[in-house]
Amino acid sequence: MVGVSAGAIIAAYYAAVGLTVNEMVAEAPVFRGRHIVMHGLTLRAPGPLKPYLRRFCGVIPTRLGQLEAGDFNVLHHGIRRLGIVCHDLIRNRPCYFSTTEHHGARLSDVVRASAAVPGVLPAKSLTLGGEEYRLVDGGISDSLPVTFAKSPGLDATHLIVSDCRHFVEVPPPATDSLIYIRPKLDGLRPLCAPQPALMKAVWQGESAVTEDIVTKLETWMGAPVAVYAR
Repeated sequence: MVGVSAGAIIAAYYAAVGLTVNEMVAEAPVFRGRHIVMHGLTLRAPGPLKPYLRRFCGVIPTRLGQLEAGDFNVLHHGIRRLGIVCHDLIRNRPCYFSTTEHHGARLSDVVRASAAVPGVLPAKSLTLGGEEYRLVDGGISDSLPVTFAKSPGLDATHLIVSDCRHFVEVPPPATDSLIYIRPKLDGLRPLCAPQPALMKAVWQGESAVTEDIVTKLETWMGAPVAVYAR
């Protein structure tokens, strides 16, 4: 399982923390964009103010506490390997971390960095192998890491690609070993979307899984695939 930006959050909480899809979806109706903004302010605030500001960050502090215990090598739900993409501001290029090559970095650090939207959340500074890195949102340089998922160590042979980018210039080429899912998010933005926006995104994601996709999955699996709808 490979994730970048918001996808890194989903991948890490599912694979490394062990949350179920239903547990994550259950928080969508109460999550607000302002919680992310307040979390960014909290990270930059003086120490004495941090406990006060955390009260306005919604579920983020609790979930980050769970992420601290996560590890690249202890995975759940049958996931064998986990990959996370960040962008390194110093070298201006993507930086990849995985179960087989995490460069000594903690999972919680690289996941937080992968979702650190510039201007909202601060970059994560790390020293790895004697080198300095300033890591931010991986979507800056590799927003759909198909090649990374196929790279040695992760070795994916079949891919289910969930593309939630706002703009798509060229989707990955269709092949027998790749399923491409592109939900219609209708211009939804996480920091300014109305209250039901995240649940709408969930419903659009469900709708994007067509009968043809299910049939292709069943061909891969050699067995029927359960489909859950609202």
